[in-house]
Amino acid sequence: MTNEIEALRAELAALRQDLESLRLEFPDALLEGDIATERVLFMNRLACQVFRCSAEEALTMTARDIFAEGEYERARAQTHQRIEQGLREGGGARYVRTSNQDLREFTMRRRDGTHFPAETHSTFVLDAAGRPHRMRTLVRDITARKEMEAKLEELSFRDPLTGCFNRRYLDKRRSELEQESAHFACLLFDLTGFKEINDTYGHEEGDRVLQAFSLFLLRLHRGEDILVRLGGDEFALFIRTGTDEEGRAVADRVVATTKSDSPAACNFGVALRLPGETLTDVMARADQVMYAAKGRSLRSTRR
Repeated sequence: MTNEIEALRAELAALRQDLESLRLEFPDALLEGDIATERVLFMNRLACQVFRCSAEEALTMTARDIFAEGEYERARAQTHQRIEQGLREGGGARYVRTSNQDLREFTMRRRDGTHFPAETHSTFVLDAAGRPHRMRTLVRDITARKEMEAKLEELSFRDPLTGCFNRRYLDKRRSELEQESAHFACLLFDLTGFKEINDTYGHEEGDRVLQAFSLFLLRLHRGEDILVRLGGDEFALFIRTGTDEEGRAVADRVVATTKSDSPAACNFGVALRLPGETLTDVMARADQVMYAAKGRSLRSTRR
């Protein structure tokens, strides 16, 4: 009997050692925390690498230390909301686990103060009474994924031929441009005789003309301005300024440079935003000016 008990004890010790090794070497960043005190109780090796701390340093950290500014409050509120919901479903006495995957995204903080985007998956460890008292959380650094998502979003807002922004990006900035305090000048450009270029020299030459013209406008526009290819041979430049006077002065310089140095002939129209105007309103006024100029140009040519 004694030998059997010793064998069972040895087997139990081996199982505990295996579980501890598994927890320590788990192929994801794993940490455990005390819900009442919010102290970190454990970080495995990968979690220590992610948070750039030693296992000993991890034990001095709290939930406030591992979340970026403002994110701790959100994480804490969501945790308590989950606990309250689970206790309600358990009649108030015991916590009932949900079958849903609790994946969340936070900006987390390393021990050296740097931040990183993370995806977390948390589960509760229950006490003898069936109530949550510890939390186990898998933390995945999703910096690479976020960078890829940002690149894909950037590509979705760009015209692939010219590199200018597209209408989708303009729609994204619409609410900003329509704020009461927003001041900007809208310059619309329409290349002259672009269809004839395509018909006579082919679409490759037409593409080169578009690229040359867009590069010309890109060199003119400032960091706060927005250059959009509206489609075909139509472009819009939105000059962001603090005052109408500044917008008028910058627009005049762009127009003067376009008249003297543009690599392609074009018609253009300019409109400064009036108080309360929508983006559509301003563009419509610039469009009217451009087509009036185009009409004068056609009449002059016919003479």
